[in-house]
Amino acid sequence: MKRNISRNLFVLGLALSLSSCASREKDPLPSWNNTAIKQQILGYVATAQKEIPVEDRIAVFDMDGTIACETPLWFEMATAVDGLNKQLAANPELIKNKEYQYAKKLMVNPADTSVINHWVVDGVNYIDSMVLKAYEGIDYETSIRNSTNYLATTKDRKFNLTLGSMFYQPMLELIELLKKNKFDVYIVSGSMSGVMWSICPQTIGLDREHLIGTRQELVPVYKEGKTLFMIQKAIFTPKNDGNGKSLNIYDRIGKIPVLAFGNTTGDFGMFHLASTSKYPHLALMLNHDDEVREYAYLPYHGVAVSGWQDSLRINHWVQVDMSNNFKTVF
Repeated sequence: MKRNISRNLFVLGLALSLSSCASREKDPLPSWNNTAIKQQILGYVATAQKEIPVEDRIAVFDMDGTIACETPLWFEMATAVDGLNKQLAANPELIKNKEYQYAKKLMVNPADTSVINHWVVDGVNYIDSMVLKAYEGIDYETSIRNSTNYLATTKDRKFNLTLGSMFYQPMLELIELLKKNKFDVYIVSGSMSGVMWSICPQTIGLDREHLIGTRQELVPVYKEGKTLFMIQKAIFTPKNDGNGKSLNIYDRIGKIPVLAFGNTTGDFGMFHLASTSKYPHLALMLNHDDEVREYAYLPYHGVAVSGWQDSLRINHWVQVDMSNNFKTVF
């Protein structure tokens, strides 16, 4: 009798295990809570299979704050701080410049409010000047390797995770779902292309062609059988922000995306772009409202945009609250 009971319990346990595995396999977004928004996303993907030709299934995602953590510093600024401090170690005289003063403070405390609340001083945007100075005069591929190494070895102080691993699991699952359903996925970021190239290919499985960032001016130098692309202290306009995203998407892809996912008002340009598609379209905005599992902050940088939720409502864009929709964050 005991033997039969044990056998029955084993069979029941095996059945439950198999059922659980099958359930996980059926759910392509296991790190999402089962909310109306999750069902809307799944419904949209199903609709796309029927109504959007494969060649027009274009999805665009912002990077910083949309697929990866951007607080207290985003990948680009974290690596810029590293680069500036290396320059400062070699030439202490540079501390006379505010970019290096800021970099030194941020190396000690990445959340230093005397810096992050004062990026613009006397009309100077120190975000741009810090990024441009960090790797000026260095070969682009060298800067990419530096960024890869820094992001792979430096840890976030709140979560003790390496910076380069701080991609949102729900967003990675969504990108994978889209790829499986024959969407052509692009990451479109205001960060420099080289920073995207340093971390996205190995995490998302997208090649450089699918990573659209702000482009730094480069000068080719042909030396000893190879070409070096030396970084200049300037960018090609437009910067990948606001309508600049729409222009750069059109320039690179030549098509209107049907799905756009961002996290700030700086992504409204590509939301508007996707909303003009003749096919069923979807624009989503990740709202950072989870102070415990991530960080909480408003979806704009710099000047306040008090009516951001009105824009979402009027244009039928979807607000995705992290606290409610993400079962798992990292």
